[in-house]
Amino acid sequence: MAAFVLVLVVGLILGGRLLLLRRQGDYKNAAFYKVLYTPVGFQLAIFGRRLFGRWISERFCEVSGLAYALTHASTLAAIQRNMALLDPSKATRSHAIRNCITQGYNFLEFAELWLKKKGEIQGMIGEQSGLEEFAKAQALGKGCILVTGHLGFFELGGPLLAELGFPMVTLTLPEPSEALTQWRSEFRLRWGVRTLVVGGDAFSAVEITRELRSGTFVALLADRPFNEHSVPVPLPHGEILFSTAPVMVSLLSGAPIIPVGLTLQPDGKHRVEARPMITPKWLPEGREASLLHFTQKLAQELTPMFVRAPEQWHHFSDIAVPRP
Repeated sequence: MAAFVLVLVVGLILGGRLLLLRRQGDYKNAAFYKVLYTPVGFQLAIFGRRLFGRWISERFCEVSGLAYALTHASTLAAIQRNMALLDPSKATRSHAIRNCITQGYNFLEFAELWLKKKGEIQGMIGEQSGLEEFAKAQALGKGCILVTGHLGFFELGGPLLAELGFPMVTLTLPEPSEALTQWRSEFRLRWGVRTLVVGGDAFSAVEITRELRSGTFVALLADRPFNEHSVPVPLPHGEILFSTAPVMVSLLSGAPIIPVGLTLQPDGKHRVEARPMITPKWLPEGREASLLHFTQKLAQELTPMFVRAPEQWHHFSDIAVPRP
């Protein structure tokens, strides 16, 4: 109990100090982001989990998530607007606060994963659906493109599949600092998952295609494009942009795409869902029509996962395509 009181007091002090800060500009300029989204932030999460245990660490995540929500009014409003794209009835302030708290849980899950030994990752998994798709894709001998969104603790997918015997590479953009890029790469490598830092150039496409042709499973996120290579996809109550990179790489390499999602269950385990393989083909209408059609098809498979767990769909700035 004494340890819990200590954590609660520290969390409230942190929250109180941050209440004095004003939100300015993009969320990446916020104090919380600059302090926590660093190697030190992740290492503190691991240290705290070791020192205080799971239950107290969860309470600290809740206090920190609440403090973040209360000190970042414009971010909270953006979260609500994004959730409204999925289900307006759930786009409430309380659900948006919950979104901030579940993001805090993701830091804790990094610590949980760090403490696991090889062979223990499957113990973090609860309900499973469609995992046979991975074996089907491997049997084709062309590698596979695993595509998800900023949903749940998506970082768990790579270590899980590596433990199941699938060769894994995670694609990522450079992190805010070279030190964080290196830290997260080393974290993944701990589980046999290599990291490929990519940009929007042709060299990146060549590297990805090479990995796939060697039989590797390549994981990437599609619901927050980083460059102009994107198309609008429909959600239940609006549109967002999806990256066309998965479909383009699939068309170039012949590798199938599997839409996947990981969400946190009430019991603390993670639900993993894989949807049926998508195999893009060049359409007679041409390149742009092919990219649009199959990217929208990919979004159709992922959107129900977002809708089922909007409090775990993490976007902290507006992502809706503006209506004309």
